[in-house]
Amino acid sequence: MTEEAPPEESSAAPEDFCRMCGWDEERFWEDGWPTNAICACCGSESGIGDMGARPGSWEGVEGLHHFRGWWVGNGAEWYLPKFKPHGWDLLQQLTNIPPAWRTPPPPAVDHAGRIAERTSSGSLGTETVCRVCGFTGPLFWDEGVPSGAVCPCCDSESGIDDLGIPGDWQALRLIRSRRGYWVALGAPWADPAARPAGWDVLRQIGDIPPAWR
Repeated sequence: MTEEAPPEESSAAPEDFCRMCGWDEERFWEDGWPTNAICACCGSESGIGDMGARPGSWEGVEGLHHFRGWWVGNGAEWYLPKFKPHGWDLLQQLTNIPPAWRTPPPPAVDHAGRIAERTSSGSLGTETVCRVCGFTGPLFWDEGVPSGAVCPCCDSESGIDDLGIPGDWQALRLIRSRRGYWVALGAPWADPAARPAGWDVLRQIGDIPPAWR
């Protein structure tokens, strides 16, 4: 009987980190196979939540960013809070994820295509909170029309990078994927001078209206 080959999603190298959140207290993949370990942090199960992922390209990891963006958008709550370390730092933990799983950039934006998509996109009316990262201040949407403002925090452009339909899981994929990608990079500020003292990424993301999380 021919031995079944491991799935394409992984190399034979063991993975002692969660691909979603970087928690590194379990073995999640071994010899190219998922261990079905459930992450105590984000609750993702290896071989289920990360199945189909392939490192090194946006298409291969966009699904991971989507889940991460949803999880972070909802406060990055721990699946098993008793395992949460004292002084836990989300951004520090995410650095446990190898670059191949988190840094391939999204493809160049098709501006014409995104503009055409606006007719099927939703809005909460006038919005002064970035849908991706929660930065508050600029007028991002004015009575349902994007202003084209670029967020000084996550660099998302309203009407281009933040299209979605409130409450629709698949329609929010663009927003969540961008959020998940941004935090996986360490939540860098596009305009560092605008970053307030004592800034907290999760506190800011908490300002995102629930409809966009």
